[in-house]
Amino acid sequence: MDFLNKAYAQVADLFRSMTPGARITVVLLSAVVVISLAYLFTHPIGGPEADLMHGVPISADQLPAMEAAFHKAKLSGYEIRGTQIFVPRGQEAAYMGALADDNALPANFSSALQQALIDTSPFESPQETEKRFKIALQETLGRGISAMQGIQRAYVLYDSDITPGLNRKKIVTASVFVTPVGSDVLSGERVASIKQCVASSIACMKPENVTVVDQKSGRSWYGNPENGGSAEDNLYYKLKQKHETDLKAKVLSALGFLPSLTVETSVVLDSKKSSRIREVKNDPKALAIRESEQNSSSLRESGAAETAGPVGLRSQQPNTPVALGAGGGPKEEEKESKRETVSIAGGQETESEIAGLTPKLAKVSVGVPISYFKKVWQETNPEKGKDGKGPDAAALDQIRNEVFTKIKKIVAGILPPAENVTDLTELVSVADFQDLTFEPTPEPGISQNLLHWLGSSWSVLGMIGLAGASLLMLRSLIKAAPISMSSRPMSREPILEGPGGETPHPVARSTAAATAARLKRFSSGPSLRDELSVVVKEDPDTAANILRNWIGQMG
Repeated sequence: MDFLNKAYAQVADLFRSMTPGARITVVLLSAVVVISLAYLFTHPIGGPEADLMHGVPISADQLPAMEAAFHKAKLSGYEIRGTQIFVPRGQEAAYMGALADDNALPANFSSALQQALIDTSPFESPQETEKRFKIALQETLGRGISAMQGIQRAYVLYDSDITPGLNRKKIVTASVFVTPVGSDVLSGERVASIKQCVASSIACMKPENVTVVDQKSGRSWYGNPENGGSAEDNLYYKLKQKHETDLKAKVLSALGFLPSLTVETSVVLDSKKSSRIREVKNDPKALAIRESEQNSSSLRESGAAETAGPVGLRSQQPNTPVALGAGGGPKEEEKESKRETVSIAGGQETESEIAGLTPKLAKVSVGVPISYFKKVWQETNPEKGKDGKGPDAAALDQIRNEVFTKIKKIVAGILPPAENVTDLTELVSVADFQDLTFEPTPEPGISQNLLHWLGSSWSVLGMIGLAGASLLMLRSLIKAAPISMSSRPMSREPILEGPGGETPHPVARSTAAATAARLKRFSSGPSLRDELSVVVKEDPDTAANILRNWIGQMG
């Protein structure tokens, strides 16, 4: 604390010893230094490197409205790079405020539905409310599809109706207009995902009732194959595309050691969805499955005489038993036997079902750049390549044939079996192509980088220069300011006498002593007091005039 008190006392004495003009100048320069330092800490050196949307891409149709909002707010320090806007650091709030004031902020997915809820009035009819939410849902779906990778913007329109008649049914149809980014085209997988997204967001909607239109190529995907729909809805086309994609990925992975390779595949599928085969093998020997046998016998008498009953009235009365007598004729016994056998032809019956739409034939085309053959020759012949001469045609042909044979052998091991094809290398075609080399874009030089840096940082550099100039001026004023006598001990030097031997006035003495001390501080030669003593002795009048002038200047 003692050090701080001494420093404060010295600064206070130095400030009190200055003239009023010097004090004002010191205060202003100190303020400039403080403001400059504060600006340097709050505005770091750098150009428009702050992403305004923090990584969220901006669609091309939103950029004109945002640029118009910046122009109205007189903000010109932004820079557009692709789908992002970069602004000077520390000014993000000003740019966001300009977008909010002009209603040009990128809307999120649910903002349209939220606004529809806010605008709903209790005096609004249900039909008007339904129309309002229908428009909001269309806008929300369009924003959601536009946020997909590779899609610049999308618009959705849908409508619903009820069929007339007794069997009333609700039908909902939709159309999606899509603009891909750059020169991209919509793929089958992307179209299918768009259809599913729209169908899942609208009640009673079916994916086959959604039509997707590519606005760049004019191609459309609609319906299903049974109703004349697009090829992407056909099961054969989907499986064919899937098998070709998988085969291409396998070939590229197997030939990964070749740079700048091109691969195209073609797969032919079995057109049958499924087939069932039933095979029966007959056995010439019959197989008995059931046997039955029946036996019967009977006894019969032949030539027997009839026996008469008793004679008279008694034997003719009703309810009179008849007396039977045994006959004495011959007897015969009959036997009958019946046998039945049921048999079938022997054999074996087999039934199998084969899944259809499987790869029946696959072909692969591979392209190899010519520069690859030259690199192989240079690596295998490092000594010959030092003289600057390249390989001759025969050497290149030999390397080309070896590479082609290796590629065919590798790809043939990946291909599925094909009917009536024993050598699968026949299904692989390899060709070379001349690859073009483009000169790289020259990097900006030191002068261009320096000019760009100065252009983006001129304000910061100006504040640094202003602060440095202010510090130098303060240093000069502090050095030139007289030192107050209150902060210095009283000098015991002999008092100078005026002309005639009289003693000068105390104020004159103190002023002269202070002036002598200040001059002594900057003098590197003899003491100022000794010089004054010599002058007083030699020419008292001149010494008195010098002291009088000094006293007048200090007053």
